[in-house]
Amino acid sequence: MRRDLKIRLFQATVESIFLYETETWTITGSLKKRTDGCYSRMLRMALNVDWRKHRTNKEVFVSLPRVSSKIQARRMRLAGHIQRHDDLAAHQLLLWEPSHRTRGRGRPPLTFVDNLISNTGLKNTGEIKELISARKLWRHIIETRTLKPP
Repeated sequence: MRRDLKIRLFQATVESIFLYETETWTITGSLKKRTDGCYSRMLRMALNVDWRKHRTNKEVFVSLPRVSSKIQARRMRLAGHIQRHDDLAAHQLLLWEPSHRTRGRGRPPLTFVDNLISNTGLKNTGEIKELISARKLWRHIIETRTLKPP
């Protein structure tokens, strides 16, 4: 089979199952590395790339973006969809932050909002709300910041 057909088949079968509901995950650094590594191994198997040939990921991926950036783009699309629809129950909860600001010992757990802030590069949820309301600008940010090849 040609390489492009293998990739399309891989994306239609394996990738769609692998990425199911990933937009709701909060991705830590270690989870990002693990998902990228798992995806790379599965793609190499699909393309019959032997590990003994020492091919880099740039050679294998060529124009495909990393799976962690696909998850990031899906998360940002979901956030835009939920924020623009006032009738959804999740609308009120999407960018919610606790107001009491008391925290226990240790590092606080990473949240969905923390991931959105780090993905967009903005400082707070108010800026994210403004950006999401401008739909074309939000889509442009999703495309430019996430879906780049490695």
